[in-house]
Amino acid sequence: MQQSLNGANMSKVVFITGGDKGIGRAIAELLAADGEPVVITYNTNESGAKSLMEQYPNIIAFQCNMQDKSRIREVADAVLKQLGHVDVLINNAGYENDSTLLKMSDAQWEDVLDVDLRALFYTTHCFIPGMVEQGWGRVINMSSILGYTGVYGGANYATAKAGVVGFTKSLALELGGKGITVNAIAPGLIETDLLIRMPEKYRERLRDKVPSRQFGKPEDIANLVEFLISDKASYINGQTIHVNGGMYAI
Repeated sequence: MQQSLNGANMSKVVFITGGDKGIGRAIAELLAADGEPVVITYNTNESGAKSLMEQYPNIIAFQCNMQDKSRIREVADAVLKQLGHVDVLINNAGYENDSTLLKMSDAQWEDVLDVDLRALFYTTHCFIPGMVEQGWGRVINMSSILGYTGVYGGANYATAKAGVVGFTKSLALELGGKGITVNAIAPGLIETDLLIRMPEKYRERLRDKVPSRQFGKPEDIANLVEFLISDKASYINGQTIHVNGGMYAI
């Protein structure tokens, strides 16, 4: 599912992976409300993507399984052909498949790393050449508090999210002199589907770990993204910004 965007003055095209729900959706909604042309990917949640396009005429959606590198490149080519350039890349798509290491299958390990880490290379590799050519760009990679603290039963996820930080730092060193900033965001406990579905007794235990005794909202992350892609954040590069209510201070 996709539609066309029309407009002559598309100066800042935004590409968001996994923009159909949760944090990605909040980012897409905020930036679309700002008037930016926004492209999102989704995997199976076609209804979520469709509702966004119905609400915002400046959002288009492409189905993309982030484990499929050929599909990632196909979508990127289609976006560049239609819009000409992508100025802001937000690598947001994520996947969890928890298990203790002794019980974790090869597929569980590979699938999580495919979506949460390897896909960053493919999407970034597609869009960075255009940013370099125009001398301006923003890349934001979604890490996690768990990439710093680790998590019982989620070595695959924690490893991938720690890898996102290393990728971000390295890319910032490579691209900082070309007008491109690369930063990461490490959310803490944010009110997304995973937390919402959790029984209240478990939610309460997690909430008690946060000094403010409250979960974050997807909009908290979106607001930070809005700042990081602006010229006001032009001297912020190679950083991982933690948004966790004080649950983990660094």
